[in-house]
Amino acid sequence: MIRRGWALLLAVLLCFPPCPAQAASAGRVIPVAPGVALDAEVFPPAPGAGRHPPLLVMPGVWVGGRHLYAREARRYARAGYLVVAYSPRGFGSSTGEVGTAGPEDVADVSAVIDWAVRRWSADPGRVGLLGHSYGAGIALLGAAADPRVSAVVAVNGWAELEEAFFTNGTAHTAAVRFQYSLARLFGRPGRGLTRFATGVLAGRDDPRLRAWAAARSPQRRVRELNARGTAVFLVNNWNDTLLAAPNQMARFFESLTGPKHLELRPGEHGEATIHCLTDAVPPAACGRAGRWLDRYVRGRGPLPGPPLLVRPRPGPPADERHASWRAMTAGEFAAPFPSAPRTVRTGLDSGADAGLPVLSPVADKRGLPPVAVLPLLPPGTAARWETSPARHAVRGAPRLRIRVTPSAPEGTFFAYLYDVGPPGVGRLISHVPVTFRNRAAGRPFTAETEMTATAYDIPPGHRLGLVADTVDPLYAQRNPAGARIAFDGPRLTVPFGGAPLR
Repeated sequence: MIRRGWALLLAVLLCFPPCPAQAASAGRVIPVAPGVALDAEVFPPAPGAGRHPPLLVMPGVWVGGRHLYAREARRYARAGYLVVAYSPRGFGSSTGEVGTAGPEDVADVSAVIDWAVRRWSADPGRVGLLGHSYGAGIALLGAAADPRVSAVVAVNGWAELEEAFFTNGTAHTAAVRFQYSLARLFGRPGRGLTRFATGVLAGRDDPRLRAWAAARSPQRRVRELNARGTAVFLVNNWNDTLLAAPNQMARFFESLTGPKHLELRPGEHGEATIHCLTDAVPPAACGRAGRWLDRYVRGRGPLPGPPLLVRPRPGPPADERHASWRAMTAGEFAAPFPSAPRTVRTGLDSGADAGLPVLSPVADKRGLPPVAVLPLLPPGTAARWETSPARHAVRGAPRLRIRVTPSAPEGTFFAYLYDVGPPGVGRLISHVPVTFRNRAAGRPFTAETEMTATAYDIPPGHRLGLVADTVDPLYAQRNPAGARIAFDGPRLTVPFGGAPLR
C-alpha cells in the first residue's frame, strides 16, 4: 500500500501538466518505421528566424510524452527555434512498444530530424536536442548517434542504466517496480522491458539483464560525443532514488572532452523538470540551458562559466562553481573508526535506511535528510561506529573499506554514513548497498566500495557515524534466513572541499 502511495504521488508530479491521456493540443504524425509513427507537435519559430531556422528536438518523458513540453517548447519557439516535441514509441498516441532508449528509439531521433529538415526547412547544420528524464537519456544517445547534433541538454537523465538499477550487484527493486508500473499503466512495454523488469523483481541473477541495461547507457557512447565535440549540458540531483546516482553523472561528465556543464543540487528525480516545464518558479538552470543551446547551436551569446555547479546540503541554498569534479575536492581525510568487530542478524530492519522515494529527497532539500538515532538502533540488527567531533565540507564520493565475515556464501549489506549531532541523532550523508556471492562461509573478506557522492557540510562539534545493516526499502537483499554477518576494521576515506574547516 505504501509503495502504491509513492507511485501515485510521483505520477501526479510527473503528469502535471497534463497527463498523456489528455490530447488537447493538435499533433502531427511522423512515420519513422514500418508500422510505427510518432505523435509529435511542431512549434514554429517566431518571425525573423529566417527560411532555415535552427532546430530543437525534444524526446518526451516516460509517462507524459510530448504533452509536458508545451510551455518550454513555446519559450524556445519564441526565441527563434523550430521545436519538434514528440512522444517516444509506446507512449501516448505514438505507436510501437516502449523500447527503453533502445536502438529503435535512438534511430527515431534521426528520423525526426530528417522529417523537420524535409518538411519545415530546418537548418541541418544547427540542431540541438533537449530532454527530461527518459527524454534526456534518449537525447544523449541520439546526440552520440547523429553527427548533425551540435548540442544536447539532458535534465535528470542517466549515464549508466545498468548502474541505475544495479549497484554493487544489488537490484534497485523500488525503482524498477515504479518505472515498470508506470509503463504498464501509461504505455505499452516491449518484450525487452518486460523481461528485464520481471527478472529483476523475481530476484534473478542473470547477466543478460545487466547487459540489456548496459546497452542503453550514454557512457558507452562517450567516444562519439568526444570525437565530434558535442556540447553536453547535464542537470541532476544528489538524491535521485529513481534513476541516476550522482557518481555515474560525475564519471560521465569527467569523461567528456568537448564543451560540458554539470549541475547537481539537493532533491529528487524530476524536480528540475517540474520547474523547467512550468512557469511557476523562475528556473535558473533552465535559463542556463537556453543560453547553452544559443551558444552551441546558434553560435551566439557568451561562453559559459565554470563547467561544474553544485549546491551543498543541508544548508541554505548557495551554489558553488568548480573547474572540474576533481577540482571540487581539495584532499581526503581518513575517518578514525574503532576496529572492534560487530555482528548482525540478517533480515532485520534496524531503522537505518536511505529513505523513501519522493518524500525523503524533498525533505532533504529542505535540510531534513533521513534520520536515525544511532544509540537507539536495536542491538544485533546493525553495526555502528562513531568518530570524535570533526568539521569538514564533504565534496565527492566517500570510499569504504571493511572486513566482512558472512555465515553464508551470499548476502547483502548496506552502509550508511551519518552526520551525528547531540544526542546521537544522525542525518544521512551518504550510503551504499553491497551484495556478495560465492564467498566461503565463516571466512573473512575485504569489501571496498565507493559510496554515493555528495556535497555536505558537517556542522562544528558533530561526529561521523557509520552504520551497517541488512535491510533497506529501496533495494533487494539476498540474505538467507537466519544468516549473520560480522563486520570489523572499517576504514572510511572522505573527500573534502577547500581547506579543512577548523
